[in-house]
Amino acid sequence: MGELREVIAPYGISTSRMRRERHPQGRTWEPHSHPFDHELLWGVTGTAVTAVVDGVSWTVPPTVGLWLPAGTVHAVSTGPGADFNTTYFRAEVFTPASTTPGVWGRPGLVAVCAALREILLHMRRYGMLLAARHRAEQVAFDLLQPLEIAAVEVPMPTDPRALVVAEALTADPADPRGLTDFARLSGCGVRTLTRVFTTDTGMSFVQWRTQVRIRAALTYLAAGLPVSVVGRRVGYSTPSAFVAVFRRVTGRTPGECFGLIEDSGYEGYEGFEGAVG
Repeated sequence: MGELREVIAPYGISTSRMRRERHPQGRTWEPHSHPFDHELLWGVTGTAVTAVVDGVSWTVPPTVGLWLPAGTVHAVSTGPGADFNTTYFRAEVFTPASTTPGVWGRPGLVAVCAALREILLHMRRYGMLLAARHRAEQVAFDLLQPLEIAAVEVPMPTDPRALVVAEALTADPADPRGLTDFARLSGCGVRTLTRVFTTDTGMSFVQWRTQVRIRAALTYLAAGLPVSVVGRRVGYSTPSAFVAVFRRVTGRTPGECFGLIEDSGYEGYEGFEGAVG
């Protein structure tokens, strides 16, 4: 990943697979951009893949893709044993069917239906006749559809005292410790930790923790886990409490969000372990 053309004319799409064998302990790509190409991270299996854009952390669910417009500065990290696909779209020839104003100019989740998945994988081949490849690329453009799920933003704090707490909660959203315990972990007082979180993230500690939990829940829901199981995994004692918070944050119930993913035609990937980081 670097500031080079990822798709060379006359091609419009290029797909590559990042395999766990190449980075068995996981890997981090430092902040970078692709000035000439849009990027789609998708097809995650194993452990989670996380992208950070403008201080906001996005966990890529196994069932959908994360769209990164050309020129977007982003960092990417994977856990041990993660596989994922990276597809690049040459910006100057990208003509999607969905023309919702601004949707392709900002990061967001994208449906990856079975047909789109197979075409994007087909783009790894370079022996096709050019005319046939261009037809396949146009079908891929037509199949790209943004998911109407509210982005759950999780800005990471930069102060080391808050960052150690943030990392603990992103590793385990169900961590039951309260502010007093986390203040002890960070080596500062409760008031200081509260102030630092608000300054660095623009949210109170409670609001930020809720965002982490709901972002993790979206990943688990996308993997097909039942609502009751997901609620427990992200720290809610009852399904009703989880559903109420989920709806307040995303504007939809968990069932409605999962229905959007099902409607996208996704058939599922095996082997996702559900790590969130």
